[in-house]
Amino acid sequence: MTRLGKAHVESLLADFDADPVGALTRALRITLDAPTLDWEELLALAAIPAERRELLESGDPFALDELATELNEMREISRVSQ
Repeated sequence: MTRLGKAHVESLLADFDADPVGALTRALRITLDAPTLDWEELLALAAIPAERRELLESGDPFALDELATELNEMREISRVSQ
């Protein structure tokens, strides 16, 4: 797991309004050390409850905002236990 740096967070926030899924995908690729995975694969890899994952997969604006806020504040997200 890699923490987002200041530049990563600034990029996430700058790009979020125009393309929230794209901005979050780029941030999750960094935090999960998975540079080639797509949105759905990243969500499956992240330690996110199933209900929240479904909301994110469907593009729910509140769920997307919540994840952006979490990444901005915490700068990381855990992987599922394997």
